Amino acid sequence: MTDPNNFYYKIARFYDLGLWIFGYRLAVSYFIAPIPFQKQDRFKVLDAGCGTGLYTFAILRRFPNVSVEAFDLNSAMTEIMETTVRRKKLDEHVSIFNGDVTKPLKFESEQFDLIVTGGVLEYVKNIEMAVKSLAPCLKKGGYFLNTPVKNNWLGKIIAKIYKFTPHSYINNINAFTNNGFSFVAERTFPIIKEAHLFRKNY
Repeated sequence: MTDPNNFYYKIARFYDLGLWIFGYRLAVSYFIAPIPFQKQDRFKVLDAGCGTGLYTFAILRRFPNVSVEAFDLNSAMTEIMETTVRRKKLDEHVSIFNGDVTKPLKFESEQFDLIVTGGVLEYVKNIEMAVKSLAPCLKKGGYFLNTPVKNNWLGKIIAKIYKFTPHSYINNINAFTNNGFSFVAERTFPIIKEAHLFRKNY
């Protein structure tokens, strides 16, 4: 259970509004566009650090047959996501639980075809270790989409508001290439965010 004094517990009800104000909601469909699957494909997705489900719902709009396991450390966020899942009648496609990206997960190895981290690795001091923790869940040849906040003046302002630390471009890339991933594609959203798509080599 999340500490009620935790910053994100306090702002959970207003979190989606903040994403809309900063233009992030508009960027998500653009960020997921390079994911190399067909619309009707059936595959398994792990949304690590899901928040209120922004990436899960965007992926389901594009790929309606996927199944998603989504988790976040903050129970207030996942409760909001669970409510949205029920409202959208997506219970058969989405399973939600509380978990930590830096700790071992309940899944068997090589279970997922795609892992998504949307703005969660900024909260981790050692991002290579976080990627190393998540990588065993991904199938060989599977894809990992990370969408970090840019380490620039605006990114640093947003970081102060949301209490995280943006990592440099090279550190974000190296966290994956040093863990057996190949850099596949990149997309950038003016000033604020970027997306990096990787493929697991082994």
